[in-house]
Amino acid sequence: MKTIIQTNQLTKKFRHETVIHPLDFTLQEGEICALIGKNGAGKSTFFKILSGQILPSSGDITLFDQSGKGCEISRKRIGFIVEAPEFFPDFTAQQNLEYFRIQRGIVEKSQIHKVLEIVGLAQEKKKKFEQYSLGMKQRLGLALCLLGNPDCLILDEPINGLDAEGIKEIRELLFKLNREQQITILISSHILSELSLLATRFVFLKKGTVIEDISSKVLHEKSKKQLKIHTNELSKAVQILESTYPNIDYKVLPDNYLTLQNYVDKSQDINRLLIQNNVLIDEFRIETLALEDYFLDLEEETNQ
Repeated sequence: MKTIIQTNQLTKKFRHETVIHPLDFTLQEGEICALIGKNGAGKSTFFKILSGQILPSSGDITLFDQSGKGCEISRKRIGFIVEAPEFFPDFTAQQNLEYFRIQRGIVEKSQIHKVLEIVGLAQEKKKKFEQYSLGMKQRLGLALCLLGNPDCLILDEPINGLDAEGIKEIRELLFKLNREQQITILISSHILSELSLLATRFVFLKKGTVIEDISSKVLHEKSKKQLKIHTNELSKAVQILESTYPNIDYKVLPDNYLTLQNYVDKSQDINRLLIQNNVLIDEFRIETLALEDYFLDLEEETNQ
């Protein structure tokens, strides 16, 4: 498997603030890697360093096995959406892409029609950019990314502001690019439910430091299931569970909810135990943890 991006002890400081701490990161060919973190975690700064918009304070970047000056050449093999592209409002999609084709020295004019076909805008020949919906604008941004026939896409919040239909369209398009054209993708988004449907790997960033790097398979296994119980006799329920299962892993939530992270396979025994001890249960169910829950738990753990 080829390495697309590799950083070694990459850092970025703005005056006295360190935004990216020594960061070792590797992106392998074929991955859809989601970079996850709260505002200020360093995601956009990291993307801007990779795109060459800002320089790192220290450390090394290797793109397609090229470092130093070779990075500049290799960077052309990557399509970036780090900030919203500036399109001409009174130009059509074709006219906008023709401008960027000439600007970037892309020889093949046929590439414009090809990328518009890929993103589903080939039939919008007469419509000007200012008449586009937000979803169409996002797709034109992706078309611009694809104009140079890249091997990798780096996308910062590409579904921000879209409605459910627009989000689904972008997700399906990224799937298609990854599976049919073998394009490697590094993506960030605040809509974690969408990333959970798309990514093959999740990298969690907090204050410029990677706090977790996990595959979708392992994430699914780790966050697979939990028991959720609602009872107005929460203290009594906890006391019974602790005396019966000494190593039980539980959390008390607001509104008299209790979640159990282990002994999920003993759910029937636990339900029977509580009922036999006259604990009135209003709700008792097994649920699959969402990516949002995993992220919030991870944030909470690293705060301790």
